[in-house]
Amino acid sequence: MPHEHKHDHIHGHGHGDGGPGHGHSHNDFAALRKKSKSAMIAVLCLTFTFMAIEVVGGLLTGSLALLADAGHMLGDSAALLLALLAVWFAGRKPSKDKTYGYYRTEILAALFNGVVLIGLSLYILYEAFQRFTNPPEILSGPMLLVAIGGLVVNLIAARLLHSHSGDSLNAKAAYLEVMSDLLGSAAVIVASLIIMYTGWTIVDPIVSGLIGLMIIPRTWKLIGDCVHILMEGTPSRVNLEQLRASILKVRGVMDVHDLHVWTITSGRDALSAHVVVDQNANSDRVLTEITHIVQHDFELHHSTLQIEQAECKSLDGICIDTAAGES
Repeated sequence: MPHEHKHDHIHGHGHGDGGPGHGHSHNDFAALRKKSKSAMIAVLCLTFTFMAIEVVGGLLTGSLALLADAGHMLGDSAALLLALLAVWFAGRKPSKDKTYGYYRTEILAALFNGVVLIGLSLYILYEAFQRFTNPPEILSGPMLLVAIGGLVVNLIAARLLHSHSGDSLNAKAAYLEVMSDLLGSAAVIVASLIIMYTGWTIVDPIVSGLIGLMIIPRTWKLIGDCVHILMEGTPSRVNLEQLRASILKVRGVMDVHDLHVWTITSGRDALSAHVVVDQNANSDRVLTEITHIVQHDFELHHSTLQIEQAECKSLDGICIDTAAGES
């Protein structure tokens, strides 16, 4: 049978300033989003401008590789625009009907970006397969110049986003997309040189296929991370059994149940638990010790703890749970 508890519970809420890489206060989050936003705006302008250049270049040269790279840049532009919208929503204050605020919009935007990238990659693979049977004439010289320009733009964009890629899944999604474009531009440069010196035009669909393939594994992981958060799964960095064991070591704690750890948005994890203590325990002391453990040992800076006193009898001054041993 479940434990029986008294009705006079003590609720505790713990909030901290956060440590590196994990918990953050609301002000920390606002600062991170603001920095990410400035970088994303700059990269959006660069990416959209050069995307148009690559589309024109791909049509004029007949290169699917350039068009594939332009397609990735189009995906980047849409992703960055969605990310900026998500940053704006996430900055809005909590309301009565949305008590956590709008943090989850960032996860939804990152998930949508990932799905779009997977679809785009599959389309590029399809087009590359079609070109194997009928390779078109390709102007390798202009193709090389446009690809070099794309490499320079992507290097600048990657540099701008690199320091913010750990701020949120949204920023990570934007950074991964730019990195995929950077590799794509490098591949197009190699392809144009091969066509220029050998005339082997079939290398164009081969490179296009590689561009379509190289982003799928990382994007698939990103989608998995987003789904895990939306399903309120336990963060991979938190060992739930170790956390439970640490709480049980606190003097006076008899049991821990309804223990949950989940992610509100990337970098902002939360905890809730019911902690059963014996009648002789100082509930305030227990609450303080557990809050210290979850914040400093597990870097969980948003916690809700409910302290419950067990129905028990005293044996030599020690509280023995009356429900112990029952099935």
